[in-house]
Amino acid sequence: MARHNIRKVNSELNDLVKSLEDLQYYKEVHEGAFDGSAPTMTSSAAQTAEKAVETTQEDLLENAQSGGFADDETELGSDDDSGDPEVEITPEVQTQISQIRSAKKQVDDVTENIEGQLKSKREKWSTKVSAAEELQKILGGQNKDFSRTLNHMHQLLTRELMDSSGSASNFVSQWNKAVNNWEKHQSLQSFDDFQEKHDLSDSTVEDVKTLSQSQQLTLADVSLETVEEMKRVDELESAVELSL
Repeated sequence: MARHNIRKVNSELNDLVKSLEDLQYYKEVHEGAFDGSAPTMTSSAAQTAEKAVETTQEDLLENAQSGGFADDETELGSDDDSGDPEVEITPEVQTQISQIRSAKKQVDDVTENIEGQLKSKREKWSTKVSAAEELQKILGGQNKDFSRTLNHMHQLLTRELMDSSGSASNFVSQWNKAVNNWEKHQSLQSFDDFQEKHDLSDSTVEDVKTLSQSQQLTLADVSLETVEEMKRVDELESAVELSL
């Protein structure tokens, strides 16, 4: 009869519980913050895991063979060569262990799918936030409220989104609040939005981008039209300095 270490069995149960908690976190964030849809196998994987988790250490002990131990093995404190207590268990318990491992694989597969979708969302939003931060840089961060929103979104995307040890409901609440503020500043989300709102020429936008890269421009480098466009946009007039 095969031997299975009770500590190992409990460790596998704990791993399954952790996998299930991870799935629940990513699913809630995916649906609540990014309007995502969970994979079709999510419900069945979660149900299988929850059923397997019901197996407790007491269940294992109850199913252990009462007469299958040597005298020194029947005591709870007896150790094998590795220092861990061992128990000889029935084929039924071995089946439970296989079910635990199978359930964990199902949960992990679904979680990996959702994680992939979240990483894609993170990449897209990071690109958008970076574009807005670049524009804020040339404007000298004049809109303090929007600058704070961008900093917060950057932190949520880089530090908190993929941290399943955090609170999913808290992340969803903070992210949705940040997105609401983001949507109130459409003209500051990128150079394209800023250009469209203020009807700027392509040459003026290119000069603005040059300045955003900390490169200097002189009056000889820009046209009169560009200077006039910069002067009529309050954010640019106060942020841009041209050398004589």
